[in-house]
Amino acid sequence: MEKYLSAKSLPKDWEDNIGNNPYLKKDFLEFIEKIDNSEKSYYVFRNPQGKIDTQFLISKTADNDIAMFTPFKIPVVLNSVYYPFTLSKPGGIFGNITKKEVSDYLSNLKGFKLIINVDESCIINNFARGKILPKCMMKINWNSFDEYMKSLRAGYRRRYNIALEKSKNLNFYILKNNKTEFNEKMYNLYIDVYNKADYKLGKVAIDFFRQEDLVILVLEDNEKEIQGFAAIHKNNDELLFEFVGLNKKNISKYDIYIRLLLEIVRYGTENGYKIIDFGQTTDEAKLKLGCKYENLYALINHSNGIINFLLKKLTPFIQYKPLDENKFHVFKSTYFNI
Repeated sequence: MEKYLSAKSLPKDWEDNIGNNPYLKKDFLEFIEKIDNSEKSYYVFRNPQGKIDTQFLISKTADNDIAMFTPFKIPVVLNSVYYPFTLSKPGGIFGNITKKEVSDYLSNLKGFKLIINVDESCIINNFARGKILPKCMMKINWNSFDEYMKSLRAGYRRRYNIALEKSKNLNFYILKNNKTEFNEKMYNLYIDVYNKADYKLGKVAIDFFRQEDLVILVLEDNEKEIQGFAAIHKNNDELLFEFVGLNKKNISKYDIYIRLLLEIVRYGTENGYKIIDFGQTTDEAKLKLGCKYENLYALINHSNGIINFLLKKLTPFIQYKPLDENKFHVFKSTYFNI
């Protein structure tokens, strides 16, 4: 096992095994070290041939609520195999060859350990496993936004036409220079959304939104007051919806959130993307948009045997309970999605 205390010191082959996960790239890991002060460390487990089989980031964070999907609150200090804030990709790659070595190492770390946003295939001995918020994924099966609207069943199309009508007098544009144009007022709209969120997994600093490779979609009224924005990340043929900011006074008046979701669909369609990862929150709104769930899991362990036993018993009751996605018949029968 190899341990590294900074992204800058990671081995040359760190990115050879990360696939389509942009958040495990060295430059991004170095970036989050600059904007977040939580303690971070990186781990590499190699196969007998010396190639990376398992690799992950651990962020040590306080005041994590392990019962966030229930009416209860259980705040704990965590060693999270994850980023210090919410992103829909996992914080590591878990291979099969080194599974026992990884399990032994993580199990022996003191206190709570949590692995977030892994798929169904990730099973680690001595860790309880439960569902976390699923990703809402949209496969783009149309060639224009108009075709998307035509593909919808009448009730959904009517709902989105209402949103477009309510917001028609807002100016829509994309920031040209995130570093200079993304300001404190816009950031405060994100903070408002974060503070009202049911599920909190970490707050990002303003500099996150000033990354050059983010696309920031903006809605502004005629008095130049920002009504909302959406930050999306271009990832090969996939778009990643990361964060949103909303003017809480006018969310209903202009249907801001729905309009921004539609603009993400429009951007993805018009720019040739195949998949939009709409993330893990407000899943009902996104399922009604035409998304389908991709289930994700959290694995949790405690070094104390009694606490770990209780975690295994409690996890089925504190895990996330997804909606019935099959009750949303969004598209006409001549169209299909994921």
